[in-house]
Amino acid sequence: MQRSHTSTDFQPPTPAFVIDVPALERFTDRFRQAMDTHWPHSILSYSFKTNSLPWLVTFMRDHGAWAEVVSDAEYELALALGYEPDRIVLNGPYKSRERLRAALLGGSVINLESKRDVAWTVELAHELPETEFGIGLRVNWDLESRCPGESTFGEQSSRFGFSTENGELDQAISELTSAGVRIAGLHVHRNSRTQSLGVYRAAATVAAEVITSRGLDLDWIDIGGGFFGSDHGSPTFDDYMQVIRQTLDGVVDVERTCLITEPGGALVAVPVEFHASVIDVKQVESRTFVVTDTSRTNLDPLFRRTNPYEIDVATNSTQVVSEQIVSGFTLVEGDRLMTLHDMPALELDDRIVFHKVGAYTMALQPLFIEYLPAVYARTETELMLVRSKWGATEYLQGSRWYENTAPSASEPVLHKAVNAPRQARLLAS
Repeated sequence: MQRSHTSTDFQPPTPAFVIDVPALERFTDRFRQAMDTHWPHSILSYSFKTNSLPWLVTFMRDHGAWAEVVSDAEYELALALGYEPDRIVLNGPYKSRERLRAALLGGSVINLESKRDVAWTVELAHELPETEFGIGLRVNWDLESRCPGESTFGEQSSRFGFSTENGELDQAISELTSAGVRIAGLHVHRNSRTQSLGVYRAAATVAAEVITSRGLDLDWIDIGGGFFGSDHGSPTFDDYMQVIRQTLDGVVDVERTCLITEPGGALVAVPVEFHASVIDVKQVESRTFVVTDTSRTNLDPLFRRTNPYEIDVATNSTQVVSEQIVSGFTLVEGDRLMTLHDMPALELDDRIVFHKVGAYTMALQPLFIEYLPAVYARTETELMLVRSKWGATEYLQGSRWYENTAPSASEPVLHKAVNAPRQARLLAS
């Protein structure tokens, strides 16, 4: 959608992300209400990897969401921002032994993803035989066979979770239960192409099959994330929860077994905008190029997007141009954002607002040519700076740089050769 208007009131300096706070509240409340309606004993855990901006993470905390994290760094961020360990869901294959042990002892919900996760859990159970541990296991299942055309990798197998087909899931269950660890949950998330209801029906069906065939009595089922989020489109959050409930009703006691969801983009994609300004307009042969102070590195960090953005344009121009190529500021030829058709001729300092850019954009920002842009949160009455733009000072924090001097006694030196052979000295020089 391409629109133009002339109002520039209540706008931040560019370039900047802007969080529409009322919209964020609306999406979060709507998701929570759908869960409360169809599965009252449930946990909404916000996906940190989607957007871990501290302001956004603490907004979710204060709106009742748990933290869903997939690394030590994300777990530590959750703790630093006020989440208690027993309000954190720890997933993913990248957990350290120390963090896994601390999370188990701290009461976090944990879904094991790798064989070393299993080994470390068994190790701790043997060390503390009087302590009861309950953990979840991520299940590897074939989305493509159940929902043709939905897998993001086609017919290639997913690499996540323990396979039900080759015995690895049963091996993990055996090792854990033999050590006295209770299988308390299943994690059945799969990414999909269309975010259709059929994917969640299939995921819930897999959970039902594993529960029934293995005789499991679970505390939780983690259905994952990936939900579609829109003000007016479908499926709705209510549709998702209804399908999940219908599929699992009768297999588990919904009054006792908790449903865990991990929404990220469904909550934050729509409420976030990016504001940019025109810094140059040039003609190259018959083409008009509009250069902005943003880039695909801000809006499309993986350079994968093919569909046009929904935008608003603030301009006083009345001349209509048949085609304008909007580009970024970087020295990458492919840094082209979209082509405008039959729109007012953009001029220096005109503003372009890109809508629905809250999912993964901030999390995947590269430090390429420019550093992190500012982020604002906008309510009906105020515009708040919630992250300052990064410059050289922020980029240099925690770093040291080369100087042709010896390090001081207080600076760490990881390796220091003493009376090293000449060959070693030459290799190190």
